[in-house]
Amino acid sequence: MRAGFLKILGKRDFSRIWTAQVLSQLVSNMLTFALILHIYDLTGSLTTISLVMIATTIPSVIFGPFSGVLTDRVRYKKVLIYTSILRFLVALLLIPAANNTLAILEIIFLMATITQFFAPAEMSSIPLIVDRDEIIAANSVYITTLYGALIIGYGIAGPLLAVIGSKWLFILAAIAFLVSAFSINSMSDYDKKESAGNLTIFNLAKNIVSVWQSTKEGIFYIRNKQNILGSMIKLAVGWAMLGAFIVVLPGFAELTVNISAKLAGLVLIAPAGVGMLIASYLLNKHKNWPKNKIIIVGFVICGFTLLTLSLYNLYAFLSFAIVIAVVLMVVLGLSAAFVYISSQTLLHLNSDIKMRGRVFGISAMLINIALGLPALFVGGVADLTSPVFTLIILALVIMIYSATLLFDEE
Repeated sequence: MRAGFLKILGKRDFSRIWTAQVLSQLVSNMLTFALILHIYDLTGSLTTISLVMIATTIPSVIFGPFSGVLTDRVRYKKVLIYTSILRFLVALLLIPAANNTLAILEIIFLMATITQFFAPAEMSSIPLIVDRDEIIAANSVYITTLYGALIIGYGIAGPLLAVIGSKWLFILAAIAFLVSAFSINSMSDYDKKESAGNLTIFNLAKNIVSVWQSTKEGIFYIRNKQNILGSMIKLAVGWAMLGAFIVVLPGFAELTVNISAKLAGLVLIAPAGVGMLIASYLLNKHKNWPKNKIIIVGFVICGFTLLTLSLYNLYAFLSFAIVIAVVLMVVLGLSAAFVYISSQTLLHLNSDIKMRGRVFGISAMLINIALGLPALFVGGVADLTSPVFTLIILALVIMIYSATLLFDEE
């Protein structure tokens, strides 16, 4: 596997787009968590953190089905360069808006909207720059980078914010997006497709109608395939749990674990990322493990882990209490990845090849709704009660849901 990774990274175009991917995902994760912490410093409200999650996820719901329209009509390299430059400019807007919560939320929404067009162009480029027998290795590199960027981005956001301040962190993020644009610009003209006509309002409207019709067909298909619908619901519940947890995390870190919210990413989220990597390794090694059972086990462990973590005050007197919290986060990341990876795999296995794009497009929308909407309510509950109480409720909901899955399995 290592030799395959080195071989694929040795390809000039792939190494350039991979560099752009590393910078884009690392900076996006770092910026998201840094802005969560920054807004928490400004307002002291967990509800406003919920609004960050909403602003981040809504563009995917609105533009997700239609972002491919532009991607399919314009060369991927151009889309990647233009979106990277736009994100560079938008990141700079955060500097004058640093003390205005509403302006920051608007900029987050704009950044997420631009990213919505970067992602499909990036994924569509991979089959064009590697050989057919290298696509699996290329996707493995992509997924590994995805998890690594999550761990490092969320881990360094708080410490960087504390050391260099928000203004310089925003400048650093902007520079990274600009370097990403230069990296993509140095690629060959790998996408030779011609424009499918002028991009007029009329042609765009026709494409949007066509996309909407295809989306409706996908919804009908999913509704009538219970094995796909069930996996999609489990995936959405898993991501809703993650969104809710991220909203509660800064308050829980400060008020319960007694660490700065700026260290929450490094002390708590990074270990969860390590757990995800362990789960990815285990599931890759044991491909024959029954996927549905792994999902149920994942939810059961998630529920008990969240409950144990929420009861931190009961063992806070122990000198190694923080170590217990870190270990629990590793377990939480591992069990959550069991849910995510197994559910995603079932969607691949159970969907017809002609419908797979629509299945995953609708799945992406559902995931983003799951990430955003519950987070809004969780923030309000945490502000009215406490982060600990909210975590207990979240743990109980997951445990009840896992119990229903167990009964259905029987």
